[in-house]
Amino acid sequence: MSNRSKTLALAGSLALLAGSAVPAAAQTDIVLWTTEEAGPLEFVEGLAAAYEEQNPDVSITTIFHAAEDMVNDVLTASLGGQSPDLLWTQADHVGPLAAAGQIAPMDDLVDTSAYVPAAIEVTTVDGQVWGVPNSFGNALVLYYNRDLVPEAPANTDELIEVAVANTDADAGKYGLVYDQTQSFWLTPWLGGFGASVFDEEGNPSLGSDEMVEALTFLQDLKWIHGVMPLDTNIETANALWLDGSAAMTINGDWSLGQFSDALGDSLGIAPIPEVVGGDWPAPWLSGKYLMVPSAAAGDEAKAEIVADVIDFINGKDNQIAMVEALARIPGNAEAIDDPVVTEDPAISGFAAAASNGTQQPINLEMNCAWDAMTNGLVTLYSSADASPTDVAAGMQSALEDAVAPGGACGPA
Repeated sequence: MSNRSKTLALAGSLALLAGSAVPAAAQTDIVLWTTEEAGPLEFVEGLAAAYEEQNPDVSITTIFHAAEDMVNDVLTASLGGQSPDLLWTQADHVGPLAAAGQIAPMDDLVDTSAYVPAAIEVTTVDGQVWGVPNSFGNALVLYYNRDLVPEAPANTDELIEVAVANTDADAGKYGLVYDQTQSFWLTPWLGGFGASVFDEEGNPSLGSDEMVEALTFLQDLKWIHGVMPLDTNIETANALWLDGSAAMTINGDWSLGQFSDALGDSLGIAPIPEVVGGDWPAPWLSGKYLMVPSAAAGDEAKAEIVADVIDFINGKDNQIAMVEALARIPGNAEAIDDPVVTEDPAISGFAAAASNGTQQPINLEMNCAWDAMTNGLVTLYSSADASPTDVAAGMQSALEDAVAPGGACGPA
């Protein structure tokens, strides 16, 4: 049976007992906008059909919107009085939608304690929850070749030791490869060293001592320990990893299918190792979250039904069906402890890594922070003589200029 057929079959046999019937005097129409497409969209439509079967007085219309258009589409619909009733969209849409007053806090609508705490943290702002996770992840993890590294290193000292033992640059063999050109690969280490992009007041904090420590560690991996190639973007890192020329790589869950096909049972997945003297690296999390537009939340009768739809979609049984169909990490706390997750080496590896994860900053200035960090990393990795202190100071200065009045991410 094809993956698409499996998805349809599972979607058609979803656990109808996961929801509770909602009494309604007349037909209630719920409009759900989602960024899911292809097989995942069919799964969403299957959930909607299953809910309708149990609740014949409720009709759910599912409409696809491209992720890059969702925020603007919600804003436009609101202006015309045509807001959807439920959103199934990216976690990072919380920032702009909440700032624009287009979504409502979820705390009084659903039981947020039913979800994995790390996943709930992703969409928690100022103590309020603005979205509940259907699936979460997008976390960077350590992939390792079991033929070369039988067990995942537990900490950074072991990481270096294993990487050095598997490096022979003259033969084109390296202990560790990852994308050196994008700052997303820096972000997990911020948590490990106690660094951050913004401080608690929302001010840039890229120039901290903790950031210097993180940058020093990464520079040493390349220039002192010599376990990384001189120049590596995502394409070259993946090529070295897939042909067996690298013992370990750092990448995300989006690469699982390709990596599993290439390495089979030799593929190992684990959290990025704990920083000796520091903490566990905290990969930034994202995922697909359910959010309630303000208009629907303001309609008491409709809000009750929308809340029940959310509880149905994210109930344990339907979350397990999602894992089986889409191989995603469930947001439901009971589902993530189910054997379908814990006994699957890949899913459990991602779940363990995600449990160390943290919220990606939702500051509207993040676009400029990415640029500042990426430019700094290019300098850091370019030479053994590059000063981590100077690189951190340069990133801080660049971000401060960008968020100042008149800057690229600052007020006009």
